[in-house]
Amino acid sequence: MFLEKDEMKFAILYTLKQYKYPVSLERLTGLLTWDENVMSYFDLTIMLSELIEDGFTERVYYRNEECVRLTGKGVDTDEFFRGRVPGSIRRKIKAAAESEEFDEKTNPNGIVSEIIPIGGGRYMAAVTMLDAGSPMLELKIDAGYKYEASRTKDALKRKAGEIYKYICKTLDESE
Repeated sequence: MFLEKDEMKFAILYTLKQYKYPVSLERLTGLLTWDENVMSYFDLTIMLSELIEDGFTERVYYRNEECVRLTGKGVDTDEFFRGRVPGSIRRKIKAAAESEEFDEKTNPNGIVSEIIPIGGGRYMAAVTMLDAGSPMLELKIDAGYKYEASRTKDALKRKAGEIYKYICKTLDESE
């Protein structure tokens, strides 16, 4: 399946609408370029630039990285043209958004893990633990290549509680 230029833009708007918070450019790329026949990285870059230029989306810094979110104009456009995005693509995007556990408004005590590109093909794995929506622990580790960073990200999320307890215990013992 190959999307036309306008359908690509509507798919971007639909994706951004599925999140209650700004979406990182890396996450957006992962969501929309899983199949080169739908949208390539270069198509995404061009369409996103046009959407920003036309005022449908905007770039913001959120959680120390560049992200994208809908403007009011983008929300209205998504609601009107949502049906132009094929159902199979909408279902995949919606499932990916729903599988993510983090939403600051509904999960103020969440654990967020992510992969952060640092250049030269290297990545960091990061975990943030929230208490009432405020970060109580943020940890970033240079994890090497993307595969290793993905494994480290998953391990950090799984073991976040243990890591937090260990750090608190170690700090308490040092006094």
